[in-house]
Amino acid sequence: MSLLALVALVLTGGSAFFLGWDLFSGEIEGAAAGQLEQRKKKSKNGLLNLSRKMFRPLVMPYSQRIQAENWRKKNKRQIISAGMEDEIDVDELLAYKIFLGLVVPPVLYIWFFSQGFRPSLFMFLFMGITLYMYPSFWISGLRKKRQEEIKLQLPFVIDLMTLSTEAGLDFIGAIQKVVEKTRPGPLVDELERMLQQTQLGTSRADAMRELAWRIDLTEVSSLIAVLVTADEMGGSIGAVLRVQADLIRTQRFTSAEKKGAAASQKLLFPLILFIMPAVFIMIFGPVILGFIGAK
Repeated sequence: MSLLALVALVLTGGSAFFLGWDLFSGEIEGAAAGQLEQRKKKSKNGLLNLSRKMFRPLVMPYSQRIQAENWRKKNKRQIISAGMEDEIDVDELLAYKIFLGLVVPPVLYIWFFSQGFRPSLFMFLFMGITLYMYPSFWISGLRKKRQEEIKLQLPFVIDLMTLSTEAGLDFIGAIQKVVEKTRPGPLVDELERMLQQTQLGTSRADAMRELAWRIDLTEVSSLIAVLVTADEMGGSIGAVLRVQADLIRTQRFTSAEKKGAAASQKLLFPLILFIMPAVFIMIFGPVILGFIGAK
């Protein structure tokens, strides 16, 4: 038996021992019954829904004991910024990563071994690292996509808020008008959530700061900082909004120019590596074949 197979068997035996211990101690039953105070969530990700039935009772009793407060704070904001707080929380994310990275690879290795295929140690480690990093990449991708949607929707929302305030509505009334008239989107959802917070007694400034914290986008944070300052100083909200709308459009235009310039540089490598050789073959190929045939 190889060293890798021995390690896999030891890990599997240890997992079985701890599972049996927790089963008799009632900890797994408590977790399955919801005694770990975790809400039942439903995700659009099928792998998460399938894995949750396993990692919540098997891994979460141990992962919740891990002292990683900084990691939890950082990833909690990542989850909220991605709009995933109704699908997964930070404790589940940690358990999900541990389950995919440490539990799944030994099981897959044993299955491969039973089928007569013996994967190398490098493949075993690569699979574990990849599976461990997958949940973070998944949430990061959703977060980036959501922030791009907010960037696209932000100038229109600010223009509508500007028109509303200049027409005589106060700031909260303008936001209410935006929520009612604008097509659904992540920014509108966050504004609606901010309105609900103000209706529950949160101050307008604190509600706006929490909105900027949840979205975690530079453009929104700058806008909220200016609006809070103007509100506290008694300035004109409509004028501030109009200036910010022009500034955001200028930033988007500059960003588009940078992306266009970068695209031409990215095309240089495939142009030299693939297109230019094909062109040379088409031009000089017949000449070379004719020269060889003449000999």
